[in-house]
Amino acid sequence: MKNKFNILIIILGISIGCFWSCSENFLDKESSTSLRPDQVNTLDDVNTLLNGAYDNLSSNSYYNNFYISKNDVRGDDMLSLSSSRLGTENRYEYEEYDSSSDMWSEPYTAIRQVNRVLEHLEKVEISDDQEALKNHIKGQSLTIRALAHFDLCKMYGKPYSFDKGASLGIPICLKVLDWNAKKSRNTVAEVYEQIKKDLEAAIPLLSEEREDGYLNRWGAKALLARVYLYMEENGDAFDIAEDIIQHSDYSLIPRDKYVNSWAEAFTTESIFSISNSLVDNGGNESIANYADPDGYYILAATKKFVDILDDNDIRKEILYNDYYTEKYKVKGRVLKFPGLGNTKEKIIAHDDNPKVKINPASTSSIPVVRLSEVYLIAAEAALKEGSILNAKKYLNAIITRANPSEEITIDSEVTLDRVLLERRKELVSEGHRFFDLIRNKRDIERPRLTKRQSSSVPTHIDYDYYKIVFPIPISERNANPNLDQNEDY
Repeated sequence: MKNKFNILIIILGISIGCFWSCSENFLDKESSTSLRPDQVNTLDDVNTLLNGAYDNLSSNSYYNNFYISKNDVRGDDMLSLSSSRLGTENRYEYEEYDSSSDMWSEPYTAIRQVNRVLEHLEKVEISDDQEALKNHIKGQSLTIRALAHFDLCKMYGKPYSFDKGASLGIPICLKVLDWNAKKSRNTVAEVYEQIKKDLEAAIPLLSEEREDGYLNRWGAKALLARVYLYMEENGDAFDIAEDIIQHSDYSLIPRDKYVNSWAEAFTTESIFSISNSLVDNGGNESIANYADPDGYYILAATKKFVDILDDNDIRKEILYNDYYTEKYKVKGRVLKFPGLGNTKEKIIAHDDNPKVKINPASTSSIPVVRLSEVYLIAAEAALKEGSILNAKKYLNAIITRANPSEEITIDSEVTLDRVLLERRKELVSEGHRFFDLIRNKRDIERPRLTKRQSSSVPTHIDYDYYKIVFPIPISERNANPNLDQNEDY
């Protein structure tokens, strides 16, 4: 397993605190950054366990690929150029018997790991000068637990906005359970309330200091703002988003630096990103390699998305590489994962002459939350609260950075469709578009405009189609009969 913190890897010989959620093989699986109970004696040892949870987040089954790519190809901005990898999700052909268990198990592995951290934090002895570090470790653990529950609930439970969370979500796990524990699914509302509790408890414990690749107070606040937005608690979402914008040290990247900022490991907008490097990255099965013409090149922007970008929009400059037929020749590679240090100029030079060396695309960092999203959260929340002035202010900050000529000056143009359009342009290929559509009860429209797109890909998906939620994998239900299946599977 990928371990991005380059710390000592200790292979666990026996399984402790086994988890209820999966098959027997998963129950024996531990993070690559694990320690036996008798090895956890100091705060540094506990921090080693925490690094294991970050390692889980960076798995190709989670943020380094599947969580983003498999959800993006269910929307209208990204498509799969392969009938196998991502094709099942692109075609909505997944069923209980062939649903990926990794997308269920990896977030739960992260949850189990931080639950172990929290248990050991209560036992380990510390000196007075370690209190702040202990709190920071606890805050990060609670934030990771909240993030993993949130991501799982979005994939396996209906949007909160459908019924105020009355439908089934996923099982809440707040401690390391016995191997034979078989929990039932909580409602979406119960899951969201626990997510809020974890984040609200984490925020005062966390340091505001920036440490790239790790969560801090602003990262937890940004995730809480996102959760409030999904719950339609728009006043709270706006207040937190505005607090981050006005008081954090993060800032929007200037227009002239936007395109090549994606070649950097971290930027002034990187509130929390998954770190990759030359020696430690997701490799061939990373989302970056899926989007790379030197790699598998099976993930690309749809022509529908390309067509919405004005030629003066700086974000059109991160689209590169022709892959359609001559009749529909557009640029489909989204250069959000170009490889560490690979500016667009370097990539063009490499394409013209393969002898020009560039770094593998898999060395790119993966954004989990950026400041630009926080601006868009503020805009959407303000609009839904009826504050057109604030909605326009924060929406225009993103619009004018990308395309100054498109600044909104008329209040009537500040609509939900306009906000969602800007989220679409700004956050493409970051795992948001599909969820933005269904949580706002928007159908998914995907015109077939290229021969590279399979004729079996549905062109219209109702926002309440039963397959907007993934089925609980059969391996999980075989191990735990108390996991009720989603409707109609």
